[in-house]
Amino acid sequence: MNKLKEYRNFSRLTQEELSKESGISIRTIQRIEKGLTTGSSHTIKTLAATLHIESENLIVADINQNEAVADELDKVKLMNFSILSMIFIPFGNLILPTIIFLHNRKLNQVNTLGRKIISLQILNTLAMLFLGIILYVIIGRGSELIPLPVSFCYVLYALISSIIVIYTAMVMKDQKDALKFVPSLI
Repeated sequence: MNKLKEYRNFSRLTQEELSKESGISIRTIQRIEKGLTTGSSHTIKTLAATLHIESENLIVADINQNEAVADELDKVKLMNFSILSMIFIPFGNLILPTIIFLHNRKLNQVNTLGRKIISLQILNTLAMLFLGIILYVIIGRGSELIPLPVSFCYVLYALISSIIVIYTAMVMKDQKDALKFVPSLI
């Protein structure tokens, strides 16, 4: 929970009441509580004075909160890049991200984005299996030990997974809502 919200609730103030007492706009208070901004030094000092606390309490809380969010995003990035293990380990794109997810699912970012990452890999795997079966039926087995459609699908599968990893990493770097188009299957 955001420290400003915690102190505001402890003081039994609504956002509107805190806004009126401090002279800080309600929109600024909402943005600080959502973690969208840390607020200017004047804003933090004014809110702290209104809540009868030291401004350092709010600043230290924001630093700790930002560190926690950064740690959570590091875990999500690890999940994202672990998808590439599928190049060396069959179904590694599902196995390793799932292991990382299960160990860190209590973290907010891991729980939300991690579910999307795994869901997307489930959909990707099912689509490639379906395509492999269709190609196997249409093209035939090929002449080698590993059927040609299977090889083609695996290379396509690795290429699509790599593109997804790069896209997700770029979106997370820009701190946008990553994978919002993916339905959550887990």
